[in-house]
Amino acid sequence: MSSGRRARDPGLQQERTALAWRRTGLALVVGALTVGRLTASTLGSAVLVPALVAAALSAWVVSVTLRGSRHAHAHPDEPSFDRILRDGRVPAVVVVVTMSLALGELASALLQLVQAVEVGG
Repeated sequence: MSSGRRARDPGLQQERTALAWRRTGLALVVGALTVGRLTASTLGSAVLVPALVAAALSAWVVSVTLRGSRHAHAHPDEPSFDRILRDGRVPAVVVVVTMSLALGELASALLQLVQAVEVGG
């Protein structure tokens, strides 16, 4: 290393990764509640349970990232970066919640389209 550069702090990558997962989880909580509220007028109370389940799973993502060291181990290629998730549960839950929110919005949009065609036709 040149004398003009500062030594890299190995803890910063871990911190940024943990913060990114927390932000993702919080965004999913807000997204689940917002989608539930917006689709309630179209789909009725049937959207309440899936929206609450999505919000609960998103809150779980946040809670897991707050306990991050429990789900981390040393990476063989970069030993200083020891906050890699052990399993794929958190990314899998993020994908499931995101896809369920997208499907809920798609169902709501299709129902609104069908209702508009029936009224106009």
